[in-house]
Order: sequence, then C-alpha cells, then structure tokens
Amino acid sequence: MAVFQHPHLTRGVVMTPKGAFVISRGFVSAPDEIGDALGWRRIDDEAIASQALMPASGSSPMRRDVLVSLDRR
Repeated sequence: MAVFQHPHLTRGVVMTPKGAFVISRGFVSAPDEIGDALGWRRIDDEAIASQALMPASGSSPMRRDVLVSLDRR
C-alpha cells in the first residue's frame, strides 16, 4: 500500500472496481497498482510527516486578534 494524493477531492470515499478507499485531507492509502492506474500522484512518507508538523492556523496574528476580542467580553 502506498499513499497517493487525489487530484481534486479532500475528503470522502473513492469507489473503484478493486474496492473503496477513504480520502482524508486529500490523501488516499491504496494499493500501488490502483493509484498508479488512476494517475494519482504518489506521496512519499517524508512529505506526509512534514505536513503533520506544520504549525496550526491558530498562531496567525489575525486569529490572535479575534481571540483577544472574544476574551474582552
């Protein structure tokens, strides 16, 4: 099994003649022959690990301003 990136879906289920596969955050874990046959881009393990370590959007200045205004009420 390999991890592929679906070309346009970010979540859901893809039905193929070989079975159904869950899409999560645009990634699909599927057998090599299915992902390759459908033309999905193969993702290496390092790319997935680096995306998991990205900081959350809560650290942006705009987000902090909204949270501060909510605390003042």
